[in-house]
Amino acid sequence: MRDEPRVLPRNFRKLTAEQRLQTLRDTYDLSAEELQMLGYRGNLDLSEIMTESAVGFLALPMGIAAGIPVDELLYDVPLAVEEPSVIAAATYGARILRGAGGIHTWASEPVMTTQVYLSDCPEGSVEKLRAAESQIVAEISPVLAAMQRRGGGYRGMDVELLQDLAVVRVQIDIDVRDAMGANLLNSTAEQAVPLLESLSGGRKVFAILSNAAPKRLAGAEFHAPLSRLRRGKLVGRPLAERIVLASRIAECDPMRAVTHNKGIMNGISSLASATGNDTRGLEAAVHAYAARTGSYASLTSYRIEAGPHGEDVLHGRLEAPLVFGVVGGAVGIHPGARAALKVLRKPGAMQLARIAAAVGLAQNFAALAALVSEGIQAGHMRLHATRLAYIAGARGDLIEKVAARLSLGGVYNIETAASMLRDISGEQPTGTADPSESAQKTEV
Repeated sequence: MRDEPRVLPRNFRKLTAEQRLQTLRDTYDLSAEELQMLGYRGNLDLSEIMTESAVGFLALPMGIAAGIPVDELLYDVPLAVEEPSVIAAATYGARILRGAGGIHTWASEPVMTTQVYLSDCPEGSVEKLRAAESQIVAEISPVLAAMQRRGGGYRGMDVELLQDLAVVRVQIDIDVRDAMGANLLNSTAEQAVPLLESLSGGRKVFAILSNAAPKRLAGAEFHAPLSRLRRGKLVGRPLAERIVLASRIAECDPMRAVTHNKGIMNGISSLASATGNDTRGLEAAVHAYAARTGSYASLTSYRIEAGPHGEDVLHGRLEAPLVFGVVGGAVGIHPGARAALKVLRKPGAMQLARIAAAVGLAQNFAALAALVSEGIQAGHMRLHATRLAYIAGARGDLIEKVAARLSLGGVYNIETAASMLRDISGEQPTGTADPSESAQKTEV
């Protein structure tokens, strides 16, 4: 008879944090190292208030993309991400663009939308609701009073009948200033429900914010003289022309655009993670925006244009809804997020969105330059070599020594890394290598 699968007890969420951790350890035979990597001892209380059924933290590595040129200032940008090529690409792109005029950015006001959907509305309900805007604004004003004092608050209302469903949608736009704003948006929608039902004669289906954020855009652009462009054997105009063609492919082919935009979000989502922002909401808004015309397309564009000083330039541009907050949510309680914001000189929400746009554009520029020249895999594998060395058991300075040999040999797998480690150290590796894991047996 097979052993019954091990599962956590039904009352797991009702246990204390320490009891949950012990139960998790006992049920799944977690090792001391695995428990340590959860980082539970110093921050279990914080984990407890940030998530349900907390057992600790699974921390992301955080690095710094140094010297991102944003509007004639240099920013050292914390990025929390498990992929080493992300920071490498952002830093490379920033270095090229620093010497080519830098990156210029913009951001619209932080206006978000909350929605109430009403069913069973009689004819004429849309007109009644539109005519009652001032009454609706008065109804929600107590919820928005504090935000109003900070310069935000009500910014408009839209009412529309969804013909196919016979459902009325009421959208209320709110400037949330430096906040993420989710709780405020949801509270506003719920505050409006009784009045909206009374005015329309309909019934609430639900009331909640929208993550779409089409009115909360941020963007970045650069104009780099062609003489400043170099990647491998491609220099100047030939490199620029290939970047433009790659960009056009992503604009026209949704299959390419998905990966193209994922590369942009590598840097932007990593900044969101580092600063305690909502990566899921951010990414939902961005990808919805990429499909706003009915076909999914690139968020960036590149063109060769005449420059102001007689030399042609490569013009790169990014625009997307970048929803960042610097107060509330995880930002307000996580020390790591607060530290990241200090490194960024404590920006407001709009400035943080502008920094994010610059990071995304630098990331994309670097990726395209590599992709159309020598390709990206060689660089990826050089960075992957350090991971293979670690998995094979290398620690300390042995990691770089083994990784260097792997890169020189051009064969990237655990068996080769373990053999090189034995050769260098004269000892058996002490790591947790599992040669059966196909994910670690990539060869080039």
